[in-house]
Amino acid sequence: MWHILCCLLNVDLKGFDMKKILAILACLSIFGGMLLAEPISDDPFEREKFEQGKLKTLTIIPENQHCTDKNASVRIEYMPIYDEVRIYYETLYVTYDEGEAMNTVLACLQDFQKEYKYSYYKYLKPQSQKIVKDERGQRKAIWSAHIKFDR
Repeated sequence: MWHILCCLLNVDLKGFDMKKILAILACLSIFGGMLLAEPISDDPFEREKFEQGKLKTLTIIPENQHCTDKNASVRIEYMPIYDEVRIYYETLYVTYDEGEAMNTVLACLQDFQKEYKYSYYKYLKPQSQKIVKDERGQRKAIWSAHIKFDR
């Protein structure tokens, strides 16, 4: 085969051994692949917009919050590039019930999982609870979790 290739190209390959020829062919194929590779998009602004869109953290307020406490609210911070979620259940400290907080968050996570087509999730950190005062001086309880989703 090498003799046919040499005859077609009129090249004398007596001084080259097989390793050198394969190395040259590999370099030429890599260089040719780099020249013929197409970019993601011809418009650099469109590519930049796509990359920045992946890096954003989306704040999602679920439509159905599954809360029995009328003072409670659920907020989800979704990072699509990492498939991670931070979920917060917030209510007045007086009406706070940890069991209800966990049930509400689980229901919201199941809705989120169905909507974004994830198959399962795991907790990256243990759930945390903290008591804070808001701008009006009322004590609020915040239950939070950090979750990783997988497809």
